[in-house]
Amino acid sequence: MEYDRIGWSVQEWCDWFDSAQFDMEYVYGGDDLGASYMPDRTLWKIWTPVAQKVSLNLYTTGSDQEAGAARLRQVPMIREACGVWSISLGGDWKGTYYTFSITWEGEEREVMDPYAKAAGVNGDRAMVVDLTETNPAGWEQDTHVVPEHPTDAVIWEVHVRDFSWDSYSGMKNKGQYLAFTEKGTHIPGHPKLPTGVEYLKQLGITHVQLMPCFDFYTVDETRGKEDLYNWGYDPQNYNVPEGSYSTDPYHGEVRIREMKKMIQALHQAGIGVIMDVVYNHTYQSDESAFQKAVPYYYYRTWSDGSWANGSGCGNEIATERPMVSHFIRQSVRYWAEEYHIDGFRFDIMGLIDVETMNRIREDLDQLPQGKKILMYGEPWAAETPQMRRSAVPADKTHVRLLNSRIAIFNDETRDCIKGSVFDMHSTGFISGAWYQENAVRSSLQGWAGPYATVKLPTQTVSYVSAHDNFTLWDKLVYAKGLAPKGFDVPKLSCLAANKLAAVIVLMAQGIPFMQAGEEFGRTKKGDGNSYRSSSQINCLDWRRTMEFRELLAYYQGLIQIRKRFAPFRCAGGDSIRRMVFSKGGPQVVAFTLPGIRGDSWRMVAVVLNASDQTTSVELSAWEDTPLPSGWSVKADAEKAGTDTLWRVEGNCIFIQPRSALILVDETE
Repeated sequence: MEYDRIGWSVQEWCDWFDSAQFDMEYVYGGDDLGASYMPDRTLWKIWTPVAQKVSLNLYTTGSDQEAGAARLRQVPMIREACGVWSISLGGDWKGTYYTFSITWEGEEREVMDPYAKAAGVNGDRAMVVDLTETNPAGWEQDTHVVPEHPTDAVIWEVHVRDFSWDSYSGMKNKGQYLAFTEKGTHIPGHPKLPTGVEYLKQLGITHVQLMPCFDFYTVDETRGKEDLYNWGYDPQNYNVPEGSYSTDPYHGEVRIREMKKMIQALHQAGIGVIMDVVYNHTYQSDESAFQKAVPYYYYRTWSDGSWANGSGCGNEIATERPMVSHFIRQSVRYWAEEYHIDGFRFDIMGLIDVETMNRIREDLDQLPQGKKILMYGEPWAAETPQMRRSAVPADKTHVRLLNSRIAIFNDETRDCIKGSVFDMHSTGFISGAWYQENAVRSSLQGWAGPYATVKLPTQTVSYVSAHDNFTLWDKLVYAKGLAPKGFDVPKLSCLAANKLAAVIVLMAQGIPFMQAGEEFGRTKKGDGNSYRSSSQINCLDWRRTMEFRELLAYYQGLIQIRKRFAPFRCAGGDSIRRMVFSKGGPQVVAFTLPGIRGDSWRMVAVVLNASDQTTSVELSAWEDTPLPSGWSVKADAEKAGTDTLWRVEGNCIFIQPRSALILVDETE
C-alpha cells in the first residue's frame, strides 16, 4: 500500500475500500487463505492489503496456560499480489498452533487467523490440521440427507446443549456433540419412552436445525462441564466448531471429529442437518480478527467512524464488499463440503445483501446434491443496515430478488396464529383473537400468490415458535392468563390451542418449522429471552414427553398426514391455486384440496374452529371437482394420524369448539 495513507480517517479508509481502484488492485479470488497443510510443508496466507509488515507466530499450545506452552518461532511473511501475505515452511507442522502479527499505522497487533479451520481452547490461536485425520470411520460413505423439494422438509430446531443436558435425557455425553451418537437412549426407568435421535425418528421430522455450532465467544471452554450457557449468536471463528460441545477443547482436531460424528449419526438415522449461521455480525468489534486483519473493511460504519449496528449486537458485517462476500461464500461451501451440512439458516438475513445470498445459492448448486441443500433465513434486521455500493438487503421488501429456493421465516403467520411475540398477553387465532380468518387463510397458502410477499411455497417457512421469544406453550399460558402455574400443567385450553397451531403449520403450504419440544409443551418458565439463562431453564425436559403424550402423538400424526398427502408439500404453487376455502363463521377457517392422479386420497378437507362454540361448515370445491358423499376423519380434537378415526357423511361438517378436523376422501 501507499504509506501516505497513514493517519486517514475511518471515512477515508471506507471510501477507499469501496472504490473501483481498491477492488481492481486487492480483491483476491483464491481459496487458499489460512493454513494449507501438507505432510512435508505448510503454506500460510492472510489477506491484509493495509499491513506494513506481517509475521507468522508458531506455538506449541493453544493458550499460554497449558503445560509446555511456548512460542516456537516468529517468521516474517512475504507480501504478494492483491494484498496477500504468505510463508511456506518445510516439515510436518500438524498440530502446531499459530497467529499472525500485523503492523498497521505503526502498531503491531497479534491476530487470530480469520480463515482458521481449527483452533485451540477458546479460539485464540489457530491450529494446523490434517482434515483427513478428523474423519470418523465410514465418513467417506456419509452423504447429504436432502429432500426432493424444500417443502418436503419438516424442521426441528435445537441447541446442542439443550438436547441432552436434562438429567432425564438418558444420554451420557450431556451437552456435547456425542450425545447425538448415542443409541437406544430413553427416560430412565421407561425403556419404551425414547430420547435422543431415536425419539426424533419416531417423531418423524426430516431435519434438525442446530443453533450455532461454530466457535462463539461467551462460553469459557476451560471451565469444563460447568453450567455456562449461551445460544451462540456471538461469532468468534466462523470455520471452527464450538469447543464447549466437545470432550476436549484443548486439541483442535477433537471438536472437528466429534461434530462430524454427530452429523454422521443423524444422517444414519435418515435426518438431515441444518446449520444456523450468523454472518451478519461478530461478538467483538475492535478486537475481532476481522478488524485486526484489515481495519474497517469487514464492518459497516457511520460517517463519523462509529460502528453501524443493524444487528443490535454492536456491529454489522459489510457483506457487499467483495472480500467479505467471498469469505462468507467460501465458509458456507466449506461447511457443506467438509462437514456434509444439508442446509443453512441465516440469522438476521436482512443484513446480508441479495447478491451475496444468491451467489451462495449458486455456489451450493454446483456441489453434488447441492441444489437440494436448504437455504432460508430471517428477512429482517434490528435496525436499517448501512449498506454501500448500491447493495440491497435480503429482507421481505426484496424477497422477490432472491432465488426461489431461498426461503424466509414468515413472522406474519407466526403472529396471526398465536399473537404478537412482543406482547406476552396478546392473542392470536388459536387463543381467541377475532378477525384473524383472512390472515390464517393466507398462512395456509404460505402467504404466496400474485400479490403476496413470496411467489412460491419454497420461499416461505411456516412456524409459530423458535428459540427467540416465548415458547409456544409459555405464550399460550400468558395469553390465557394462566401464569405461573400453567407452565407445568397440561391445561386443556392450552393443549387445544397448541394442537390448532400445529395443524395450521403442518397443513400449510411452505416449509414447516418447529422449536424443539413444541410438540410436548416445552416451557422455559416464562423466560422470553433465555440466550444466557441457565441450562436448566433452556434444556429439553424429557419427562414432558410422558406428561404431554397426547400432544406429542398429535404432532406425530400430523407429520404422518403431511408426508402421506403430496399436495400439502407442493413446491410449484399448484396446491395454492387448487385450495378452495369454505364460508365459515367467526374464528372458523376451512378448505378443501384435491389429491393428485393415482393417489388413494382423492381430496382432503381441513376445518379449524378457534371459537368456543360448536359450529358447522359447508365444504366447497372447484366446480369440476365433485365433493364426496362422505369422509374419513384422520384428525379430530384428540388424535391425528393416517388411520381412520371415524366417518362423516355429507359435506356439512360439525366441529367441536377449539379444535380441528382433517377429513379424507379415500378410495376403498
